Amino acid sequence: MSGWISIEAAAPGSLGYDTGKLCCIALLRGIFRMLNESPDEAREAPLNNPLERLLGYQLRRASQMMLDDLVTALQDLELRPTNASVLLLIASNPGVTQSRIGQALAIERANMAPMTAKLIERGLIRRSRADGRSHGLHLTEQGTKVAATVRRRIAEHEERFWKAMKPRDRTVRLAFLRSIWD
Repeated sequence: MSGWISIEAAAPGSLGYDTGKLCCIALLRGIFRMLNESPDEAREAPLNNPLERLLGYQLRRASQMMLDDLVTALQDLELRPTNASVLLLIASNPGVTQSRIGQALAIERANMAPMTAKLIERGLIRRSRADGRSHGLHLTEQGTKVAATVRRRIAEHEERFWKAMKPRDRTVRLAFLRSIWD
């Protein structure tokens, strides 16, 4: 990947990033280029873009690329990535409350209620009394089937982006990315 060489050559240590961070930026840049360049664009002289050395810029571009791909992968299920995430959390945590899902996914309470209602209306989840005040969420039979399809589609989606990287490097890259927001 040309991105690995150009970022390290352009700013060896000058940004205050360690080698792992530079490699992560280069990986994101390379993935973006592989998925977006046509053969004609690959032959053009590169644009001098100072943003390409910025971690935030690379993360935003990679995030948008991955989100667009995931939306396409889930489109025929009529689910957005957030709804799919809710289904997977319920599948992994039967009886979880709506508020705990909102906390885990950083979704405001006001947005969780209509999302939950829509999933109930579609017959994918159901409520059950958890205690005196709260309700737990569970997948229905149909919800279980859809969640399995979602899990498979997400795995295929993830593999499209990971295939350019050695498996042993995945853990390091994920830990670095998590350290940014955690």
